[in-house]
Amino acid sequence: MEENIEEENLNESLETESGNSQNDITPIQDLETSNSTKETENMEVHHHAHNPAEPHHKKNWKSYFWEFLMLFLAVFCGFLAEYQLEHKIEKERGNQYIYSFYEDLKIDSTHFNLIHNSFEKKISVLETMPRCYDSILKNQSSTNCLCTIMPSSNGFVDMTYTDRTLMQLKNAGGLRLLKKVDADKIILYDNLLRNYKTAETTGFQKRQDDLRETSALLRDYEKWKDTTNSPRVFSVYGNNKELLNKYFNQLAMYLNNCKSRVEDLKMIREKNAELIKYFKAKYHYD
Repeated sequence: MEENIEEENLNESLETESGNSQNDITPIQDLETSNSTKETENMEVHHHAHNPAEPHHKKNWKSYFWEFLMLFLAVFCGFLAEYQLEHKIEKERGNQYIYSFYEDLKIDSTHFNLIHNSFEKKISVLETMPRCYDSILKNQSSTNCLCTIMPSSNGFVDMTYTDRTLMQLKNAGGLRLLKKVDADKIILYDNLLRNYKTAETTGFQKRQDDLRETSALLRDYEKWKDTTNSPRVFSVYGNNKELLNKYFNQLAMYLNNCKSRVEDLKMIREKNAELIKYFKAKYHYD
């Protein structure tokens, strides 16, 4: 009886274990299906979009356009910066030229006044030559009037001016750095100076040389060399009325040339004063 009960309990225990084992065992097909599903899920989770920087990626025209635009803007901005810097440097150089020219004007103003005063004195003396000529014709020995006329007609003060800035402006292309109105005023002033200098070194200088030559022929050296006191007496050599007439004719033409020099110098002095006033007011110079 007891044996039957033990067998029954043993059978129940085996059946229970057998049922549990069957429930715990997963079919192979189900495992394969499950692994395949997980792999698919993993692939979907780690999938990435294409990177445009990768070689196999093809750019569209918009990408090329924006790259070109950014490069163009970078180059263009660099060009603008360089142009602005160069423009600033040229402006500063132009201002330096203007100030240097302004200083030259003030120096020349003093010298022009000296030349003008010299010619005024010369003209004042030469204007007495008609009385001197009549006096010599009446009395051959009355030549004291030549003591002032001959020295006054023996030379003149050369036109010199400070051209350091003008030479740089013209030869180094400095005029292009200036404002047009400033450059035009400087060019006009330079033309006045050069015209005066040309007239001085050609016609007026020739007149001066001819007058010196005639005065040397007219002077009686024998009487002049023995005159040690100042002023010396300029005695006319011989009774050469023709030579005397030539000398005074040359004096008359020389006097006219001196007056022309004074008129031309007057324009230069006025332009000089005008430019000093103009640049001083415009650039606030002291």
